[in-house]
Amino acid sequence: MSEIEGIRDWAVGLQAFTRRNAGRRTVLEEDAAATGYRAEETDYPLWGVAWDPRDSRVQIMLGEQGSVERHLTRSIPAARSIDLMRDREGRDRGLRITHEGGETRLRFLGDGPERTETRDG
Repeated sequence: MSEIEGIRDWAVGLQAFTRRNAGRRTVLEEDAAATGYRAEETDYPLWGVAWDPRDSRVQIMLGEQGSVERHLTRSIPAARSIDLMRDREGRDRGLRITHEGGETRLRFLGDGPERTETRDG
């Protein structure tokens, strides 16, 4: 079981997450109370995840390097918590972002069971 340092500063924590995981293939899922989880994208590589404190948004940037056709940015307003999902060895499995509209999950393809650590900003 690995120890996880709490993300006290979302901007710094998400920068570190990006450095560790840039280029990994992803699945981006949205959960809304009325519809449940649905995949927004599958198999896009991670460019980065960032926190903008000026307007309380998390930005998830995905896509192929050098491609203008295959990219996606998900802007998540009013984030309430960011959960870092890791496996038993401590490797990142993804993020779960809770916001007033529901929940957004960014997972990495090919990863199995996960455990979740909650971090409030």
